[in-house]
Amino acid sequence: MTRETMNDHVHHVKYPFEGDDGRWAVRYHIPYQVEHEGQSYGVVASIYAQPEVHGNILVTRGGETIAQYDDLTPGDVVEITGDAWRVAAVDYRTRIVLERAPQGAAPGEDGTKGEGSADA
Repeated sequence: MTRETMNDHVHHVKYPFEGDDGRWAVRYHIPYQVEHEGQSYGVVASIYAQPEVHGNILVTRGGETIAQYDDLTPGDVVEITGDAWRVAAVDYRTRIVLERAPQGAAPGEDGTKGEGSADA
């Protein structure tokens, strides 16, 4: 098999770090790169202890902030490159665990965070 035909058989996934269980553990201060519609997006999480454990997720494209979700706690919904994710857990100085949100869930609805832009 040549290099060209091998490339034809490569399966590209949008979130290569998503676990088999549909969860994505966004590690504290570790940048993630997501490819979507021919563009590259960066995703970084920050986690804080005060006044209670909560996190922030920043989504960038080409060095510009596309969405920023602040004060995240379990149950909040964020949108990253058109996909809705529910915050399953926030572990101090470790990670924000995201899981696929139910169909139709979107930031800004009851109990969700709406600080992000629809572009993300």
